[in-house]
Amino acid sequence: MADFHNIGRGFCGTVWSTASPGPAFKREDGGPQRSLANDFTMHKRLLEAFVTAKQNGIHIRVKIPQCDTFITPDQHDWWRENLPRFPEGYTPCNMIQAQRIPPFKEPTRRLLVEKFCPDEIQKEIVSSRPNEACLVRAYLGRRRTQTTRRLLRTFSLRNYPLHLDQMEELQIPSTDIQEYALIMAQTLAIIHWVGEVDGNDIEFVLAPPAKDSEEDEGRDTRSNDDTIISNILGEHCMWILDFDVCRSMSMDEKGVHQAVTAFSRNDPFFPRPQKEPSLWHTFREEYLQTSERLLSSQELYLLPKLFITLIEESESRPL
Repeated sequence: MADFHNIGRGFCGTVWSTASPGPAFKREDGGPQRSLANDFTMHKRLLEAFVTAKQNGIHIRVKIPQCDTFITPDQHDWWRENLPRFPEGYTPCNMIQAQRIPPFKEPTRRLLVEKFCPDEIQKEIVSSRPNEACLVRAYLGRRRTQTTRRLLRTFSLRNYPLHLDQMEELQIPSTDIQEYALIMAQTLAIIHWVGEVDGNDIEFVLAPPAKDSEEDEGRDTRSNDDTIISNILGEHCMWILDFDVCRSMSMDEKGVHQAVTAFSRNDPFFPRPQKEPSLWHTFREEYLQTSERLLSSQELYLLPKLFITLIEESESRPL
């Protein structure tokens, strides 16, 4: 069997896969405050929430990886067979086996490098194997400043943060950027009101669609999957991942405040009312419309309205 190589690193741990298409393995070897067991539980819970939303007539726009198995250190047969596939010195630990989100291929990686990478390290980045694991964070809530542009002398294609001004610089159509906002809004509404989860620290990334088989490589899949967006980045979808600090939320005002805190503390994926009013309007209307379709009573529908109101009020307060 092929050896594992590292394809990502976060606060919860490291992520591993093989060179060929296959699952990803997320190890619990990160910060002590992060729980892979909670990640697994919340991931499964949200998969069920999206199934329920689909059964209720919602056309799901986002992709969520399948979550297969929670592996523990005492599963000796598994580790006896697979531990040698990790680099020397690694030991058994809690681990999640899940569907790997496909990385962008070389044309997209080269585009991002040529447009945004400092000239002196472009060749190094293009030829770097770790940078082949390229996912793109969709930052609709932030534009780069001149200061941040000057400071960005390092560069990595892993979880590359693509800010709103960069999307415009790449001439990604405004309709596609609006679609990103719609997908985020629908997704967050389902997470809140079907999953009953606050969505704390979840990530939204752009990445290619999953292929059903190796024969699908190179095939135009847009005809049978209308979640696929095609622009200068190539064919891609929006995916969500990382659920390790998500928490259950109550279906009341206390739960709404918890969700607002999670929204405000997250990385700048979501558009903001003051910074991008048009994009925020798109997000706002989709979030409310999806929530109304999902909730069973007008009394409960007051909760997503309160969520939006609190976000707008917090954004309008002077610093």
